Amino acid sequence: MSRVPPIATQARRGFRRAVSLGAPGLTTLLVVLGAAPPPQPPAAPSAGPVGAVRVTIETIAVDRRGTWSVGTDIADIFSGGTGVLKKSATLISRDGAGTREMVDLTARITPTAAPTGGCSLRLETEARTVVAGAKSGSRPRRPDATRAAINLNPDEERLVEAFTSSVTQGRLAFKVKCGSPASPSESDVRFVDFVLSVARGEGDKDPQPMKSNQLRAGLGREASNLFSFNVTLDPDATGDKRYRKEELEVTLTPTLESGGRLQVDVAVRGE
Repeated sequence: MSRVPPIATQARRGFRRAVSLGAPGLTTLLVVLGAAPPPQPPAAPSAGPVGAVRVTIETIAVDRRGTWSVGTDIADIFSGGTGVLKKSATLISRDGAGTREMVDLTARITPTAAPTGGCSLRLETEARTVVAGAKSGSRPRRPDATRAAINLNPDEERLVEAFTSSVTQGRLAFKVKCGSPASPSESDVRFVDFVLSVARGEGDKDPQPMKSNQLRAGLGREASNLFSFNVTLDPDATGDKRYRKEELEVTLTPTLESGGRLQVDVAVRGE
């Protein structure tokens, strides 16, 4: 299973995967995938995505400069699903020495919708740090990990600690809020159009285009396409023609939409 990076891959995107068929190293099929929201005229607002939770996260930093915002991110995540947020910040020591510490945060966010309209939110955060001026070749520090589980009412904000530095005495925290997704129009990304193209190559030869097809999938729903080829082989000892059937099945499942960007699960099976 291959996963297009969550929240960080634009809806219109090329994706390639090579699949070997038959004898090892002899045949290669190349899948080229493009995805885009289908063009539709504006329509009246309708209900938001069923089962989705809108999570708003502002990353807050505290260091010598005071309290400041690293940025705000918004994602619509299906209840029980997980989105990934990556943020970077440089903290300056509060003791006046001017020590700088680069921090990379990776947060896995799992909301569960509550009947009242709020959500239960689970945050698992990993922080990797590098101190400016540290000796090269020194053993890297193990990532700092934090976990938190909170219950939020609709539009209630809560601060969740993400990282506390023993080097700079700086801190990073998430200000989180959850609610219902905004009611989208029919032109929003609720369905996704995929264009699949398959190319075939023998040995070291460049793959040649074979077939293309278009698929449409709704968020959280899979769409699949089975490509089938009859490949001509050398005649047998009696001179009769021989063929080999090759199949390639591609399954696509758009799982997360945020700000016009998509997370897609891609499964490829070849015979």
